Amino acid sequence: MIKGTCWVADDYVMAYDIIVSEFWTSAIDPNENSKWVMSGVKEEFNKENGFKDNGFTFIVANHNFAGGGKSIEHVIAGLMGAGIKAVFATSFARLQFRNAINYGLPFITCDDIHLACETGDELEFDEASGIIKNISKGTEMQSVPVAPFVAEVSEAGGLMNYVRDKIAKGEPIG
Repeated sequence: MIKGTCWVADDYVMAYDIIVSEFWTSAIDPNENSKWVMSGVKEEFNKENGFKDNGFTFIVANHNFAGGGKSIEHVIAGLMGAGIKAVFATSFARLQFRNAINYGLPFITCDDIHLACETGDELEFDEASGIIKNISKGTEMQSVPVAPFVAEVSEAGGLMNYVRDKIAKGEPIG
């Protein structure tokens, strides 16, 4: 169970705006990458730690979250470094969806969730059932539950840790 506050995106959010291109050359480091998360999305976040300092736990978005055609891992590392524990959207860009799995950040599909939440709402998410409760509004939504393999990767702290753990235990991978 994950509980916290959400930030609701106003419109389509591209990967290029989550981490602006000038920071793509930095090392993939959650703390460093988080400093400029969402700086290209909203002017109020266009300062060091502008998004991170708000303490959001969830992002709620509409369609094709983190699209734009480039598989920059800085986006996922930055979101995680900024304290994001899950992203809910109607749909996701394929490349960033896969990056999110690799890093263990739940990208959760939930139809029209952006219409059911406002920035600052308190949410509670049950990964196993896929139920998202909007505590602020007293409503509940059904998302696609997290696949068991994805949950295992998330619990391990990402795909590389998952593989290392399996190898160390002598267990089959997959």
